[in-house]
Amino acid sequence: MAFNNICPGSTSLKSPMPEYTPCPNCGEEVEIWTDEIKTTCSNCKTTVFKDRKMSCIDWCQFAKDCFGEVEYNRIKGVAAPAGDPASMSDGGIAS
Repeated sequence: MAFNNICPGSTSLKSPMPEYTPCPNCGEEVEIWTDEIKTTCSNCKTTVFKDRKMSCIDWCQFAKDCFGEVEYNRIKGVAAPAGDPASMSDGGIAS
């Protein structure tokens, strides 16, 4: 599909960059990438969830085709079906 290389709405998801947020438990600065939904605080081991902003994944009718179903579901936070290889790990989300 033509959108794979030119869709401006997918830039932060296809070319992720680090963002920093304080851990809600201890206040330590935590690095979380723009394509992640969670990470683990290196100081207190709390799981830190990112405040997910609206993106093309939420409104574009071509998002699933543009990203592929596995990546689309990972970004949306949808669990993989039991037995699916993607369900055997964290789906590529760094922890």
